[in-house]
Amino acid sequence: MRSTFHTLEIGKRGVAAHQLSLATTGHNITNANTPGFSRQATRLVAARPIDYPGLHNNSKLPNQMGMGVEAESVYRIRDFLLDIEYRNQNTVQSTWKVQQETLRNIEGIFNEPSDNSIAKNLSEFWNAWQLLSKNPGNSDLSARTLVQQKAISLTETFGHISGQLKVLESNLTERINVKVSEANNYIQQVSDLTTMIKRIEGLGDHANDLRDKRDLLVDQLSGLGNVTVTETAADYQVTFGGLMVVDNMVSTPITVGDIGGVTNGEIKGYVDSRDIHVANYRQQLDIIANAIATGPVEVTIPAGTILPQGVTIQGAQMDPANPRRLLADTKHTVNGLNGLHALGYNLQSPAQSGAPFFATKDGSTTITADNIVLHSSIKEDVKNIGVSMRTELRTQPDGSQVEVALQGNGDMALLIAGLSERIYSFTQPGSVTNTATINGYVQSVVAQLGNVSDHATKMVENSELLTGHADGLRKSISSVSLDEEMANMIKFQHAYSASARVMTTMDEMLDKLINGTGVVGR
Repeated sequence: MRSTFHTLEIGKRGVAAHQLSLATTGHNITNANTPGFSRQATRLVAARPIDYPGLHNNSKLPNQMGMGVEAESVYRIRDFLLDIEYRNQNTVQSTWKVQQETLRNIEGIFNEPSDNSIAKNLSEFWNAWQLLSKNPGNSDLSARTLVQQKAISLTETFGHISGQLKVLESNLTERINVKVSEANNYIQQVSDLTTMIKRIEGLGDHANDLRDKRDLLVDQLSGLGNVTVTETAADYQVTFGGLMVVDNMVSTPITVGDIGGVTNGEIKGYVDSRDIHVANYRQQLDIIANAIATGPVEVTIPAGTILPQGVTIQGAQMDPANPRRLLADTKHTVNGLNGLHALGYNLQSPAQSGAPFFATKDGSTTITADNIVLHSSIKEDVKNIGVSMRTELRTQPDGSQVEVALQGNGDMALLIAGLSERIYSFTQPGSVTNTATINGYVQSVVAQLGNVSDHATKMVENSELLTGHADGLRKSISSVSLDEEMANMIKFQHAYSASARVMTTMDEMLDKLINGTGVVGR
């Protein structure tokens, strides 16, 4: 007959298997809100049966006796392909988030429209020249002082915006260094966990919780740059930006010089923000400042203008009686406000042609937004602003004659005020347009900034949807459902109780066999 203790062993195995299943369910429930945790399950299999002991098979008796249930393993429920999809989308999302943040900062620095913006300062600067054209004499210098102050305000605005962009550029460089260090920290932790996992699983166990921690670190690493994970039965490798950073238990840290292969992620976002966006708008600011001061622009020199000594205009009709006097309105291309201002006369005696209106604070030959300043001679004395374009001979007390600027002539101020509507040529590499007014170019730059920022915002919204969708699919498989776990807990509880009942029943049978058999008739 079959061994009496055989069924007792079956009950014992059932109790042990379902106790482990209950423990796994409890582990899932307590980690329902743990980031990166994957729900686990106990794989139950029928135990290997044993043959009925005997020398010959007996067709009347079963030759295979079941041995109950065994807990083969506790495993994670996770889809590796969904991990890949999530990490790819997370990398793209991180890239655009950084660029969106940077572009918003640039918008804040330009601060258009506002009372402190370039457009507002330019408008006030042109208006000051318009007022000066109506009051060019030396009896009231208030209009000249207004031009001086508006010019100072304009150059300071250029310098302030350029300085803020330089600070932003420096901050982005620092963030790149920080993110590289952060990536190395993740890489080292992934390598350490891989070492622990291989040691544990080398003994035949499943390091489920350690694998969850490692996958969470790789998820976080994917936010910094493009990550690829290759795992086989023997190898676990991670590449970051095309570089092998984890090769089983060996880690290789990256440096700032290694980030050229990073195609997405926060690091790529910071690099593009610094080298593309900030660099572009610093360049645009320099183009605007340089164009105002020295940019080629065509103006119409009015008839009657007395050209300064040594100045000639090709094709101009000159007065035979005065070779410096124009007989007709003449179109002439000047090098920005500096070139035009040099054709006017200030209030000094004898008459002097205007000095360059703008200069550089560092002595360099090229005017940029960072170095543009009002020329020192004008800053020190507003009488050095060239407003008149005509001169007259004035007799001195000693009888000599001296050439002085014609009082009341404001042609130069009127021409400079008209520069606001003149078409400039923008030939520098990277210009947003080839020809435009200064104000129009500023608006084009602001419009471009708005469009790029709006595009980044839309890309963030799109990538958030895709990342959320990928994460949702992953969580639908891996995350813990409390309702499901509670149902499993009841199921395993009943199975545990039933297995215990089998053992109780067998105990009663054994008690009857041992203590009740053979006592009749005693």
